[in-house]
Amino acid sequence: MFISLSPLLTSCALPGKIANQKLESSKNIAVASLLGDTFHGIHIGGTVFHNEAYKASVPDWEIDALAEQIITKHISKNSSRHAATLNHDAGLSDRFIKSFSYFNSGYNYDEVINLAKQQGADTLILIQATKYDNAPHHKPGYGFYDGTFFSSRHSCVYSLFTINVFSIATREKTGWEWGFPTCYGENYLPWKNSFDKYSEDEKTLMRKKTEENIKANVIKAISGIGF
Repeated sequence: MFISLSPLLTSCALPGKIANQKLESSKNIAVASLLGDTFHGIHIGGTVFHNEAYKASVPDWEIDALAEQIITKHISKNSSRHAATLNHDAGLSDRFIKSFSYFNSGYNYDEVINLAKQQGADTLILIQATKYDNAPHHKPGYGFYDGTFFSSRHSCVYSLFTINVFSIATREKTGWEWGFPTCYGENYLPWKNSFDKYSEDEKTLMRKKTEENIKANVIKAISGIGF
C-alpha cells in the first residue's frame, strides 16, 4: 500500500527547502507521525530462495510519539514558532493507509489536514512511511535489514519515510524530504528468522538503535526542509 511515487505526484515534485515566505508563515505547527508499530525483519540471502522476513508488533516502543517529540523539540528551538502533536485517535494511521488510490494519484490527506485545522494550526508536518525504489528490500517504516552478498554481510537497523509539510490555508504540500534508509555494515546483531527468537537484551538493542536511527533521520530531513 505504500509507494514511492506518491510524494512525486503532488504540487511539490522535488524534495528540498520550503520557500522563505511560506516558511516564515509557519507559526503554529501540528506534527503527526504515521510510522506505525510494526518492526520489519528482512534477510536477503545469496539467492531468492534464501530470503527471509518477519514482522513484529512493537507498540510499547512508542515510535510515533518519539518521532513527533523529536520534531516538536527541534522546531521549538525557534522562539517564533510553536509545535504540538496532532490530536487524533488510534485509527488514523489505518484510515490513512486505506485512503490510497491509484485513481487519485496517492493518499487522501483531507482528514489529517482537517484535524490540524481544528487544532488551530497553520501548518501540518506529517511523517509518512514510504517505499524507496533504490532500496526495494527495505520495508516502509523501520526495521532490521540483513543482506549477504558474495560472502560479505551487511546489516543494520534502518528507518524509511518522508516528511511532508502542508499549508492548512491552501491545503497544498509546500515541501517534503526523504528519511532515507542507511546501512553501514553494523553487524552487531545476528539474523534470526523470528523476532521472538531474539533475547530481551537483543530486543532492547534493536529498540535503542531504532530510536537513534529515527532521531538522526528525522532531524536531517526536517532541517533539509528548512526548519
